[in-house]
Amino acid sequence: MGFSESVLYAHFENKQAVFEAVLARFGPQKSSSVLSEVDHGLVDTDPPLFLAELVSSFQDDWDREESRLFISLLVRDGLMHSGVLSDALTGMRSHTAELFAGWIAGGWIPARFGPPDGLALSFTGPIGLSRVLHLHADAGADERAAARAGIRQHVDLFTRMTFRPG
Repeated sequence: MGFSESVLYAHFENKQAVFEAVLARFGPQKSSSVLSEVDHGLVDTDPPLFLAELVSSFQDDWDREESRLFISLLVRDGLMHSGVLSDALTGMRSHTAELFAGWIAGGWIPARFGPPDGLALSFTGPIGLSRVLHLHADAGADERAAARAGIRQHVDLFTRMTFRPG
């Protein structure tokens, strides 16, 4: 279904308004709905499995065509530095830092590995980078599969190196 730019701007004031509408529909807050798909009992009983399941759920969401188109829009149109997007990503990282703080307090992670926000950045950074580089609209099935495998490998390595056994 094609339409002209003039039809688009009849509904939106400017490019930023179009972006904000797309962000509201397909942005990080949409992805955060995957939190409900993960067994939250694992937070207290098996944090590494919780993180693996959480990231797997995000990967499923990010690999949808709409999500890949969204990330391509952000990159191609120079919108990666939007305040709305930055706020959403900061919120997601803060949530992850809260999880790490709880796991440090609970003895799952040695305190010397803190601070929690540093752990959150170390954990989420490679995942976000892989999403931008490899889970975009032009990525073929092989590239997306390799990216997903690389993210799973990162999660496995990070949790084995960070969490105490048992």
